Amino acid sequence: MNHLNAGKAAKYPPWLPWLFTLSFLLITFLPRSLDGAMFMDGTTYAAIARNMAEGQGSFWRPFFAHSFWLPYDNADYFSGHPPLQFWLQSLLFRLLGDTPAVENIYNLVILILYISLIISIWKKLFNAHHAFRAFSWLPVLCWHGMVIVWYSIPNNFLDSTMGLFSLASCYFQLVYLKKRPAMPRDIGWIVLAGIGIVLALLTKGPVGLFPMAFSVIYALTSSESRISLSIRPTVIMLGVVVAAFACLLAYTPAREFLTTYFNGQVVQALLQKREKAGTGWTAHFTLLAELLRCLYPHLFASAALYALSLGLKWRFAPNKTICDGVRLTAFVAASCIVPMLVSIKQYPHYLLPALPFIAITFALLIVRRLSALMTINNRLTIIAFIVGSLACWGAASRKLATIRPDVHVSNAKALRTLVPSAATIGICHDLFQHADIHANFQRYHHLSLTTQIGTARYVLADSACLPSFDLKRDSLIRLHGKFFLVIRRDIHTDR
Repeated sequence: MNHLNAGKAAKYPPWLPWLFTLSFLLITFLPRSLDGAMFMDGTTYAAIARNMAEGQGSFWRPFFAHSFWLPYDNADYFSGHPPLQFWLQSLLFRLLGDTPAVENIYNLVILILYISLIISIWKKLFNAHHAFRAFSWLPVLCWHGMVIVWYSIPNNFLDSTMGLFSLASCYFQLVYLKKRPAMPRDIGWIVLAGIGIVLALLTKGPVGLFPMAFSVIYALTSSESRISLSIRPTVIMLGVVVAAFACLLAYTPAREFLTTYFNGQVVQALLQKREKAGTGWTAHFTLLAELLRCLYPHLFASAALYALSLGLKWRFAPNKTICDGVRLTAFVAASCIVPMLVSIKQYPHYLLPALPFIAITFALLIVRRLSALMTINNRLTIIAFIVGSLACWGAASRKLATIRPDVHVSNAKALRTLVPSAATIGICHDLFQHADIHANFQRYHHLSLTTQIGTARYVLADSACLPSFDLKRDSLIRLHGKFFLVIRRDIHTDR
């Protein structure tokens, strides 16, 4: 039984699958956006962008604070990552002011653009198969069904923005490569693809280079293409990237920043002298373990659909478009992930640029079986989508009703009435390595931290270091989460 055109027989409203998909996005995105807290990386990046908007720091001299919890990236300016996302977000801060709505709006825009590009790539792959083009919701569902995605996008990670530029580059290349042989190919698409790579590099560094391999992979995996087709776009993109960075390196502030970044971040990570995912040779495969962990639902759903099709004795003739698409997206994802395994500095959100391609791979593998299943009983299909959507809305409402305030965000906001803005306050030595304290105190009250508490009037403390203060002389204010603010009465400076 060939279900190539099974989607055409479906009688359910075409918006129903999208209602369920968007409802699922709601339960995984909205509570994470409105809980008033982000992972410390995203909070740090937002603080840098806010500072840039206020004139403290510039594009090539991003400024975080006068203190930093790591022994590196702690010069006069923040050189841990390229500055493009900071600058983009600073535009929103200039427009909206210093409000957490900036991060939420920015992350929402990133989410919408991801969805748009995933849909566009899916439809471009299925140019000649309108039945499957209607399943453009499926790769979006597969993508946001990965825990790394719905955790990371609301957390303002650089990888989200970098992955978006990379995805755009791949889409522009696909538009160029999908032109029929008799039609002229507009190199403007390839120039845009090259610009996408440049923007990815200026957001998160060398990992943004992987789209450079897209055209070659397309030529190698497509049954209707040839390797010579990939030469022209690859050369043009390489020319765009080289020309862009030649211009940047000719500009002294850009050259100084990029040199500092490359030597301090890229080289040190390769030499295993920065943050580490683990020790030993197994640390090189942390990303693969994290990828497998987030794909359990996809593997289970795929296995269930394949088992069902075997049980019902469905027969699916080989489909060239699907086979080509699976090979293309799987190898593009691998071209992103494999180079990162060289370093042992690996975190789950590093996978973000590869996940849209992995999602499309899974969607391609199951689309025909899912299409066949949905056409067995249209009434049950409609009921399933409606019940699923209602369940998503119910889960979202429950999560929104049980959001708990973040301790460090609450403390930072509480200090607004107790400590002058932009002050440097003391902090007990054992607390200094808490990145969340640094990030949130800077983001919500412009505060820097120092362990030189002997000259600090205001000191953040916990119960472990309270005995080092004279509480009969100094004032003690209880904060959230077992933290205290000590106000030294014999010191009258802001430091």
